[in-house]
Amino acid sequence: MKKVALIILAVLVVLLVVAAGGGAIAYKKFNSEYGLAASPVLHHDAICEADTRIRLVAAPLLVAPFVEQYLPENMEIPTGPFSLQSVLDRVLPREVAALIKTDMNTRKAQLTLFANEQRLGPYLEKVLNDSAFLAKIKQISWTSNGFELPERGSLSARGTLTVPETVESELFERWPTRVRETPAAVQGGHLLELVIDNRNGDILALAAAGVSASGQDWATFRKSQEAEMAMGVIQAIEVARITADLVDPDSAAFDLRIEADEKGGPGLQFLLSGLAIPFATDYLKNEMGLALTGDLKWNAAEKAITGRYTLSGLKAVLRQQLAKK
Repeated sequence: MKKVALIILAVLVVLLVVAAGGGAIAYKKFNSEYGLAASPVLHHDAICEADTRIRLVAAPLLVAPFVEQYLPENMEIPTGPFSLQSVLDRVLPREVAALIKTDMNTRKAQLTLFANEQRLGPYLEKVLNDSAFLAKIKQISWTSNGFELPERGSLSARGTLTVPETVESELFERWPTRVRETPAAVQGGHLLELVIDNRNGDILALAAAGVSASGQDWATFRKSQEAEMAMGVIQAIEVARITADLVDPDSAAFDLRIEADEKGGPGLQFLLSGLAIPFATDYLKNEMGLALTGDLKWNAAEKAITGRYTLSGLKAVLRQQLAKK
């Protein structure tokens, strides 16, 4: 993917230079074939189906001011007469999103990938499809014809995972009253934002679909001690929201808010603070050289677990990754 990104940047620079030198006719030709003009600003809501309760949204443009500081000293980026940030500001997608809707009528978890491409949409569509990017994710049954660009600014792909029939009875037993109100939406303005509205048990449905897609039998897996422990966590979550933003080139801030019921909330906070996050902290430190600091608290008045974490050491890790061939 690193090579693909460099190629796309190089293509944009060459096209801009050629178009600038060739006048209106050259620009019109290259714009039609490659998409040099800025696309319309579109939000993922434009293609998001009703009752979509899991959304992961990224704003790549917020990374642009920091990218140059992550590059290894010997790495050259072909930007021609333009600065790297000015190229990134023109070519990075405004928004990238992964949307998941669970439909128990069809027993499908419907996945939509979306990018509000800013420039080079037609070229990006071709590069991604020629690389068989989606075909490499074999666990998902892709229903779209690869990535599709029906209009500038709306690059997308769709696929499904099958929710095993054996999870259906437990879903309706634990969540007997299906919530009809509008699902929780993203706030926007963050580098990354994950929103999960679990008031209908979408986490359980997606987990079962994922286990099944990996080749395991859900009914057998459900009997394991790990699954039983996870079930208590899943049922306690009503709405979870996690945002991430770069504070400076070396650190990122994560804000967490998990709305939970009064019965399961304190236990969930204890489990996350006492087991899950310490495990993640040790892994990040020992395997990646990153430091994770912060804490979580149960706010009884708001019926929510809230906390802020800082992840530091990013600059060295990203430089190391970009230096790899």
